[in-house]
Amino acid sequence: MDLTQVLPEEILADVLHRVAPRGLAACRCVCKALLAVIDASRLLRADLLPLSVGGVFINFYCERVSEFFTSPSTGPTISGRFDYVPYPSRPDWRKIKDHCNGLLLLADYWDWEDCYVVNPATRQWDSLPPRPSVFEEIDEDLKCEYHLVFDPMVSPHYEVFVILNPRYNGHEDQVDPVILEEPESDSEWPPPAFDLHVFSSKSGSWKERSVFRQGEAAATVSGMRRHLDWFDDRRHAVYCRGNLYVHCKTDFIMRICLSNDKYQVIKPPMDREPDDYQKLHLGRSEKGVYLATATFKTSRLMVWVLEESCGHANWVLKHNNCLTPIQDDLRPVLGPWVLQDINFNEYLKECKECNQHGDDLEWLIEKKLELNSVKKDLGEEKFEWDFENDNVLHKEDEVDGRGSGYFGILGFHPYKEVVFLHVSMCRGLAYHLKDSKFQDLGYLYPTTCHLASGADRFITDSFPYTPCWTELQKATRM
Repeated sequence: MDLTQVLPEEILADVLHRVAPRGLAACRCVCKALLAVIDASRLLRADLLPLSVGGVFINFYCERVSEFFTSPSTGPTISGRFDYVPYPSRPDWRKIKDHCNGLLLLADYWDWEDCYVVNPATRQWDSLPPRPSVFEEIDEDLKCEYHLVFDPMVSPHYEVFVILNPRYNGHEDQVDPVILEEPESDSEWPPPAFDLHVFSSKSGSWKERSVFRQGEAAATVSGMRRHLDWFDDRRHAVYCRGNLYVHCKTDFIMRICLSNDKYQVIKPPMDREPDDYQKLHLGRSEKGVYLATATFKTSRLMVWVLEESCGHANWVLKHNNCLTPIQDDLRPVLGPWVLQDINFNEYLKECKECNQHGDDLEWLIEKKLELNSVKKDLGEEKFEWDFENDNVLHKEDEVDGRGSGYFGILGFHPYKEVVFLHVSMCRGLAYHLKDSKFQDLGYLYPTTCHLASGADRFITDSFPYTPCWTELQKATRM
């Protein structure tokens, strides 16, 4: 029966409204009648989906809340200040733990169990209920890593996965915790049957979900415990094509197939010692899952892409290049991207409320005025940032190696082979893997960072952000 001939158009549109975008795209190809209904009702709107980069959220160790380094756009302004999210405990220490397709996982710095899922584009939020106490009982010797899974092309619902990793203890002779059911394999990590804690907005509850290993383990529990947990360990997860790729301690990748609850250990493309400070950064880009590192001394950027075929996964070196030294001083750099400087605005607000005036405040205001005077040269006109032609770096920005700063990785562009970099936390850059071209994004150093000690000025995490304008589907509370 042809429903397009039986049902009134408004009823058919209401039915189709409940179909996920990927299903709507398929329905448009069935017949001209369905195509007409979908297009007339604007049910499939690409402009609502997370298909462009809106900026980068950055966690600075010395700052109380996450900063938002935002790209220019002709669309509505998105704020990185989450003043619409309730704060039952500490209102001044909230940082982002993860991002997936336009949704952010926001958590209390002092209590990681106090989490919210936030859509900055629509200013909507949803609170995560505490995990059941039975889950927390096994967490004493294990470190929890929270990862968000969301794909509006498939479903309006989101999931939060908690992955457990053995904590560092510094003692090789400590007995492994009892976390596995089979005694003969209790030294393997990850175990053959790995229990995850998963929250689903569809069910509105936490559940234990077991995934089963295919292939070898990565290490032993005691071996994992010998690796330090650095403050700036930036182990991300990537959701790509129905799989969750989790960057784990000792740099192995855990590939979890969410459709069949199987997982596989993917070893890193390079080995490092437990005390080696070189970091690997996992992300999603044009061809799938990528891994990158930037060496501190030589400014060498190495990028691998994961190739998967017939159950096998291999890292293929995509890019290996010593980056051109870039000027790194603290002068405000002319660039169209803008740091919203949320921590400075909060500091200024607190000083006014408490009627505080001092040398620190006056000095910071002078720094801010200097930055604002540079911004005026950019003008107020809105435009869409061009990742091919805008603000390509010129020769005057290049210096000899003696005057250059260190490069750090902020993340990957999800749809172009572009790596977001920073130069000594001061300057944001877009680096093109195909032709080694630099684009100058602008100045990203927070004003209140000037008050922190040098040892506390470093980036702990960063997340390229893709705005999603679809409504946040809140969890159904049980």
